[in-house]
Amino acid sequence: YGSIVIISLVILISCNVNSYDCDVFAEEKNEEQNTETDIICNWPEDIIDPGPALPQYLSAPKIMNILNTNKGIKVQWKKVNNAHGYRIQRKLGNSKWKDLKILKENQYTDKTVENGKKYQYKIYAYASNSIDFIESTGTKSTTKKILYLKAPVISNIKKSQNTRYKIVWKKNKKADGYKIQISTSKKFKNNKSKIKEISTYKFNPKIYGMKKKKSYYVRIRAYKVDGKQLHYSAWSNIKILK
Repeated sequence: YGSIVIISLVILISCNVNSYDCDVFAEEKNEEQNTETDIICNWPEDIIDPGPALPQYLSAPKIMNILNTNKGIKVQWKKVNNAHGYRIQRKLGNSKWKDLKILKENQYTDKTVENGKKYQYKIYAYASNSIDFIESTGTKSTTKKILYLKAPVISNIKKSQNTRYKIVWKKNKKADGYKIQISTSKKFKNNKSKIKEISTYKFNPKIYGMKKKKSYYVRIRAYKVDGKQLHYSAWSNIKILK
């Protein structure tokens, strides 16, 4: 009897050791009710380990700034604690929301926009590991609307008199008017120079009141009135009045 017990123990231990090296199969049914065999033993360690634990909740990102630039519409939002990245959605007019980009940064420039069209943007925060995923609630995500206007390009400046200039640029048919800014500083800083602003509906107005033998910098941007909201394009290229 003693010999039989010892032999049984040796066989049992041998089977337990070898079980780590063999394949284990599990039968499951898919949506078509077909049975499939899945190998579930000998998984790599990085699949078994899910990685860092996910947060229980992610705040909805708050859009801090949205503006027209020379490259498109730039959207910036506040970083969300414990978020690994963001998903930005866009809506054109009355169309449906569509995913635009998944990214790590908290800003994005949409370069696919068209002149004179109105867009809305919404941001989601997410966190993920190798087996799980969490995203901020869409109903609490802030949305922002903006109408895209191409920036004017100053093509010519004609000097008619010592203190009178005529500025020429290509007309934007989607704009309601233009704002011209003139400064003694190339950076257009209020604390370093006086800035003169002129609102006009003309796209080639005459500018008066420049002092002789003094250099001025000029730039232009288009605007569009949408109800109570005023949409501006980016500033144009800078030209010098001498």
